[in-house]
Amino acid sequence: MTRTLCRPVFILALTFFCFSLATPLIAAEVGKGKIPEDQLAKSYKKLDWGVAIWDTDEAVANLQKGENTLWVDTRPESFFKKGTVNDAVLLIYNKKGMEENTLTPESLEKALADKGLAKDQATIVFFCQGPKCHRSYNASFAAVTEWGYSPEQIVWNREGYPFLFKKVQEDAKLKRKAKRYISDAGVKQL
Repeated sequence: MTRTLCRPVFILALTFFCFSLATPLIAAEVGKGKIPEDQLAKSYKKLDWGVAIWDTDEAVANLQKGENTLWVDTRPESFFKKGTVNDAVLLIYNKKGMEENTLTPESLEKALADKGLAKDQATIVFFCQGPKCHRSYNASFAAVTEWGYSPEQIVWNREGYPFLFKKVQEDAKLKRKAKRYISDAGVKQL
């Protein structure tokens, strides 16, 4: 009788284990506006490949601490010049193999070194133009699945720069210290 119960439990456990191994393999880079809807929900806090998701409140909290974090703007340079996260680096990313990409494993390592951050200890936050912008989403995928970064050190800032700018603009307390959160170009737009 015990043997009869063990077999279905074993099969169920094996199925779950195999599915959990396969889940990161199912995940992939996406095109513009193609981020899965469930991953855009505020309640969704971790991508399928283990990367944490921050929205504006988490971004503000991290910027207030300002510790051991590299902020990577994956948007085109024209967006970056109009305003970005304070002290962010511009490393453009779209999808794997695109000519416009300046985000590579080498450029990311150089950006970390230039900021005095250790590759294996820094938190790297990728952001772009908002929740449906695929650039930072894809960058976080490449960093973990292709470039050897631990999912625990990569963050996808889902809401991106526009939401951070809006929060700083609308919150008097944050606005007084805007330079802590956004670049000089962004501050000029306040």
